[in-house]
Amino acid sequence: MKLSFLAGVSALVFSAATTSVHAAEAAATEAPAGQDLWYVLLFGGASFPNKMTTGIGGDDTYGHSVDFDTGFTIGAAIGRRINDAFRVEGELSYARYGANSFIFDHGDHDHGPFDASGDLSATYLLANAWVDVASFGQAKVYAGGGIGAAYVTADTSFDEPDFGYGSGGWGFAGQVGAGITYAVASNIDLDFGYRFKAVKSVDFDIDGDAENYFTDGNLYAHSLQLGMTAKF
Repeated sequence: MKLSFLAGVSALVFSAATTSVHAAEAAATEAPAGQDLWYVLLFGGASFPNKMTTGIGGDDTYGHSVDFDTGFTIGAAIGRRINDAFRVEGELSYARYGANSFIFDHGDHDHGPFDASGDLSATYLLANAWVDVASFGQAKVYAGGGIGAAYVTADTSFDEPDFGYGSGGWGFAGQVGAGITYAVASNIDLDFGYRFKAVKSVDFDIDGDAENYFTDGNLYAHSLQLGMTAKF
């Protein structure tokens, strides 16, 4: 099941990236000779997750809503500029958040909030496309997004040492974002960016309960990041 899902996502990402590249090449002239076309980006920053809500064993009558503290994100991307405005890249990134509190939803009644501990993490594999929409001297404003997959897993405790989100799984992932690049050297740019990342429908094992599982967890996070791009 997971392998089939990953194969489908990989095919979708490859198809989207290939289509975008061909469209850009058809619409733009060749890049000037000697221009640095390839680049590597390293980045990190703060990430602000939304509350995650999950059901239990497919039963919508019961569920948990979990608040997470502000976390961090780090990552790297390798990309290629297609023309003066358009570039594509592959991204590998990681985010991690500490659990703060949870609410137990039992039918028409909410119980809590109660203390929660532990952490949740997400590893993203994304194919991105970015467009430079404006230039101001050495600065460029860009916007775009990407699609792919993310592996989300956790090791949390909900008010009890042996009850909480456990091992997770893969989910469909995407992001939209914008930012500003500033050239500090002929082949080095600083990148100040905002990203909104989303991962859909992740299931988690329930620590201490081998018969049930948490279902349909959606992870949404806003991130502010600073990066450095080396062009070659």
